Amino acid sequence: METVLLLAGWGIAWPTAAQPACHDDAQRTAEQRELDEEQIATLMRDRPALPVPPRLQTILDQLAAVSPSLRERPPVKLLVLNDRELNAFAADHGVVILANALWDPRHGLNEDELAAVIAHELAHVEVRDGLAEACDMQLRVGNVQTGIAQVRARLATLRPDSSVAHDAIELLHEQELLADARGIALLRLAGRDPRAMPRVLAKLHAPALPGMGLPPEPTHPALRDRLARAHALADRAAAQRIMR
Repeated sequence: METVLLLAGWGIAWPTAAQPACHDDAQRTAEQRELDEEQIATLMRDRPALPVPPRLQTILDQLAAVSPSLRERPPVKLLVLNDRELNAFAADHGVVILANALWDPRHGLNEDELAAVIAHELAHVEVRDGLAEACDMQLRVGNVQTGIAQVRARLATLRPDSSVAHDAIELLHEQELLADARGIALLRLAGRDPRAMPRVLAKLHAPALPGMGLPPEPTHPALRDRLARAHALADRAAAQRIMR
């Protein structure tokens, strides 16, 4: 659901030997946080922050409480921006950003569907997807000493049809699918309807009305396949929820 490049990470299959080394690197973690905070500040220049609706804070707290990894960290912050676009973002250091357009009555998102949006973003925060994606790209376009900002600059110069660009997009697609899957699991654990995830994905990415929904993005997998996966996982999770 992210539309800002690299702000929200994407969850992944990258070399297992590199993963702990990258996540445990204090310098990389600090650089990722600094870049995320810069992007959040840029967003806020055009989109003023608004008071957080208490019901959304309650939803976020409920979902974070069922995540063992999030329970061990400082509380995730919820930031609401005044934005007419249907956007949601996440930052590794524990920030979920929602556009207030998401609960505009015209778009018809119910409480479970808003919970699905938040669960998807929390799934990115759980595994620090932004840092994971940056580390993977470091190994592809430079080396482990290359700074994250330099990696991004290098990626921006690549031809869209290059092998590295193709691999980067494939990585982002896989991460989005994993965030959907983990978000569905969080919904079930929190006692919410897991089937809200495919419903909200369809509403946000396949709008029936002009002006509603997110524009197509190369960072997102093909909607038909994404929805098929989400429906299958959500139906299974819903059945498990009923059996409990």
